[in-house]
Amino acid sequence: MMEKLNYRAMCDIEAEEDRTQGRPEVIQDVFDGEIYNTLRRTPLDGAYHFFDNPEDLALGLSTDGFTLFKRRRRGLSTAWPIILINYNLHPRYRTRLENVICVGVIPGPTQCKDINSFLVPVIEELLLLERGVVSLKGSDAFARPVQFVLRAFLIMLFGDIPAVSKLLAIKGHNAIRPCRACYIHAVWCDHNSTYYVPLTPPGAEQGLPAQHLPMRHHALFLQHYEELEALLGQKGRYADLAKDLGINCRPMFAYLKSINLAACAPYDMMHLIFENLVPNMILHWTGEFKDVNQGTGAYRLAKEDWVEIGKLTAGAGKTIPSAFVGTLPDIAKDRKLYKAEAFSFWFLYLGPILLKDCLPRIYYEHYLLIREVVNRILQFDMRRDSLDELDRMIRQWVDEYERLYYQYQPERLPTCPLTIHALLHMVYYIRMTGPLWASWAYVMERICGYFLPAAKNRSQPYIHLDNHVARRAQMHIICHKYNMPVLARSTVKWRLDGRERLSSRETRYPDFPEVILGVPVNRCVQPDTQLWNQLTKYFGVVYKPDNGRGFSAAELRERIDQASIVRYGRLRLADDGDRIRTVGALRTDTDGRDNTYMRYELLPDRNARWRMREDRPYVQVNYGQLLDIYYLEFIEDLDENIRQPYLLARVRTCKTNGRDAALAENPSVTYTEITTPDIIHINTITHVVGRVQTDARTWAIIDRSWNGMRTQFVDGNGDVEHFD
Repeated sequence: MMEKLNYRAMCDIEAEEDRTQGRPEVIQDVFDGEIYNTLRRTPLDGAYHFFDNPEDLALGLSTDGFTLFKRRRRGLSTAWPIILINYNLHPRYRTRLENVICVGVIPGPTQCKDINSFLVPVIEELLLLERGVVSLKGSDAFARPVQFVLRAFLIMLFGDIPAVSKLLAIKGHNAIRPCRACYIHAVWCDHNSTYYVPLTPPGAEQGLPAQHLPMRHHALFLQHYEELEALLGQKGRYADLAKDLGINCRPMFAYLKSINLAACAPYDMMHLIFENLVPNMILHWTGEFKDVNQGTGAYRLAKEDWVEIGKLTAGAGKTIPSAFVGTLPDIAKDRKLYKAEAFSFWFLYLGPILLKDCLPRIYYEHYLLIREVVNRILQFDMRRDSLDELDRMIRQWVDEYERLYYQYQPERLPTCPLTIHALLHMVYYIRMTGPLWASWAYVMERICGYFLPAAKNRSQPYIHLDNHVARRAQMHIICHKYNMPVLARSTVKWRLDGRERLSSRETRYPDFPEVILGVPVNRCVQPDTQLWNQLTKYFGVVYKPDNGRGFSAAELRERIDQASIVRYGRLRLADDGDRIRTVGALRTDTDGRDNTYMRYELLPDRNARWRMREDRPYVQVNYGQLLDIYYLEFIEDLDENIRQPYLLARVRTCKTNGRDAALAENPSVTYTEITTPDIIHINTITHVVGRVQTDARTWAIIDRSWNGMRTQFVDGNGDVEHFD
């Protein structure tokens, strides 16, 4: 565990090396945000600055409510767990259940009015850790423990809008000043007695420029708290000022020196986009958005088109690998079954294909713009100098959204909720807190689901829940102290090959370390005429001499050692790469998911037509179906028996004309024909892809090979779940 906790210190070292060598600044974790870097320059106690010691911990806090009993007739039954995330752990580990620290559960049966009273114990602990606690550490079980001062600093809060509003003691989404990042003035809607947040109020000649929003600042928050506290005892004046400022009271987090109240709580991607923006856009397109009609627009889909889109969505499930997304119900009939994961996949990958010929062009291009924005926001890392362009794209989308959907009409104010305005602050939060994947709330939702089975007693559910949390923490302490596994031991027999973990049914060749091969395995392969022809065609190109005279087909066949040929049924790319099966290993039952199609990249010569010109290779993106995987040895020198190993794939290529489906300019890459089988090298395979059928003969490619974050779940053994 001590080694894993060194991740923050390693990030600091790498950042310093990048600055020294003049490399472009890249934002790839919370430690690249302005909040963390400002703290690194801020003295805490004399000459000591925040995070000066490698052992200092960076923490994030989150909370959310969940209902314990879905069918309780009288009253409610909510609980609010409070969790801490340790950012000193690598992102691969920090959100796993065994590494999430639950510091308590706020009981119900209803949600708390004032969360400050429940936060007192954790704030006291954080204040103590801010000053430092003398602790012991040792490099291994036999080393003599060494004393050091353990410090931990809370730098981030995350969760959905209501939860963060409680944590920061602000009014929230239905207030005159609803935004926690700026002081924009909301507009009252008489139709439903709610505040909305357009940039341009109805009837105004000119709106508030998105690039000049009046931003909140930490010092202003502290000033507002003093102004409010000066009015204690004057209930009416206190309420008026609190309403105007959008603040309820001083939050407990204001007592921590490491918290920047104006920038510590980025808007959560999962709730903001995948549970609000995406469903709302679908409601617009289907004419179901809050009884608001099209007005002067023309964005409503024909009913028969939406029904067809729903059928195509449901039918695409079998041809999309399970690693991409779980079940995809008919979005037209069963949209209530969609959660954030399904909404995100549909919006990013299926929508561009299925909406292409249904939405009018102006609305389709507007949709593609926000899709590209979301894709960029989801990047694991991004260059700091690219943020200005991203900010411009977001402002453009919001301006066009108000023109196309809000239309500056008072009766259409419901089209401008806080979730639309919050998009304007995404880049600000990336600059301040790092990439938004570091603060999304999937881990909080999973903790709520994890604690749900613990409350089995309906008469005393909160006592049972408290006992479960306490015993879970005790077991974790025991496991770490005595080097025991936190989770149940895996039933799979694993072995380590370098840094890669292999099961007993997997094979890895030293000459091809990037590929791990799996069952079924056939070591007695009898190539037929077609396979021999394909192999000789491949090696005829590989071993073509410069003088133009190569080996004959018979000579090539003689040099292929038939006894060395081994056929495998599946592969996975090393370092948590994709998993791909051959057609023969594909399950034929009704529940099987097709992960036999993949993306591979070749380097053909631009000057192939001209024999006298030098080679000019370029990257050509191809998509195809994996038929077989072969390991074999080619005898380069028959006399000396010098052999060269090869790992080859037999594929059928989709005729997509080299178009890259992962690029924003190619939202829909389709094919109607597929070639005869051919041989390629295994190292040209880069990713697994999915497909969706758009008509009787046409298929569209789903390629998620861009460098973006996505949900990944692990089973009870800590292993990544796969259902193919």
